[in-house]
Amino acid sequence: MTVHIDEIPYFGEHTQITLACESCGWRRTDFIPAESKGGVGNKIPIESETLTARVIRGSNGTIRIPELGLEVEPGTTSSSYVSNIEGVLIRFRDMMMMLQRSFDETKDPPEEKQRIDFLLKSLESALTGEEIELTLEILDPMGHSGILHAKSEKWTLSDNEIEHLAMGPEIPIMDANDSN
Repeated sequence: MTVHIDEIPYFGEHTQITLACESCGWRRTDFIPAESKGGVGNKIPIESETLTARVIRGSNGTIRIPELGLEVEPGTTSSSYVSNIEGVLIRFRDMMMMLQRSFDETKDPPEEKQRIDFLLKSLESALTGEEIELTLEILDPMGHSGILHAKSEKWTLSDNEIEHLAMGPEIPIMDANDSN
């Protein structure tokens, strides 16, 4: 285990913890803030001028494009990342392209293919700066996510909103006396 404490712009003081197993190669890195910020939501219209807006997704953040019904929830191995709106759209697009490649016309319903094609077209339109009405949202029960841009809106998540969010990974507790 390695630990590093540093001041990160926007995030403030954070402890970076990296856990690694030399025998199996398992590795996990996460950033833990010095102070809790509480549940926070952020949203921004996806427009040509906001494609470069900085996006910070904490390991507990859920990212949504509500108009398209797209959502990525944090899983048990979810990690933080810093990108921009364009990068987030590319992540969604890449996932849709993977689904498109794995589509089986002999087994999968044709409306599923139509849905994938629609989502790909919408994401490509947004990436090229075409004006379509889409919004990017990040909901983080731990408050470690954000969108840095003048057009972004930030709010405190209600208890009800937090209750319906996936919580994401937990830092494993290792016992020095554990033989595994």
